[in-house]
Amino acid sequence: MKNKAYDLSSYSFSSDEQVLVDTNVWLYLFPAPGNPPHNFAQQYSTAFANLVSAQARPVLDPMVLSEYLNRYIRIEWEGHYRSHYPKFKDFRNSADFSTVASSAETFAKRILSFCQIHSIPANELDLNQALSDFSTGGVDFNDALLVDICKKRNIKLMTNDGDFQDGGIEVLTTNPRLLRACP
Repeated sequence: MKNKAYDLSSYSFSSDEQVLVDTNVWLYLFPAPGNPPHNFAQQYSTAFANLVSAQARPVLDPMVLSEYLNRYIRIEWEGHYRSHYPKFKDFRNSADFSTVASSAETFAKRILSFCQIHSIPANELDLNQALSDFSTGGVDFNDALLVDICKKRNIKLMTNDGDFQDGGIEVLTTNPRLLRACP
């Protein structure tokens, strides 16, 4: 079943509306210093401010926070440290990592301060369906779990990921490809 996408540039949040914020959006809102500014950053920053102003509730899944931290660290390694530490694990075990990780931790704590953690225990997620969707090659395993979470709790997903076209959920985005694919 196709998702229903709403354009964040004209979307009006409602009080107590729950919105699961995807990793890519957090990376626009709290970017790694080595990540060049992206055209979408301002759009998602405005949308997030509107979400908070309307007293809607941003929702966080711990795997999204994990993806954020891992991507943040890799962006910095790829942009600033790869020539000095050709292997990522060497960077992770270095003193330079501590500085980068401290910045990532600061942003992660800010993210946590905005959000409520969803209340679905892992044993209630449809892991078999997520694995089945993953095995077709068209769906990332974590993305399949995010769709399942949104379905089970009637939560909207704020994302810029064009892969979120199927699943039967409501998606909030500024991604033109996603808006065209999920009218």
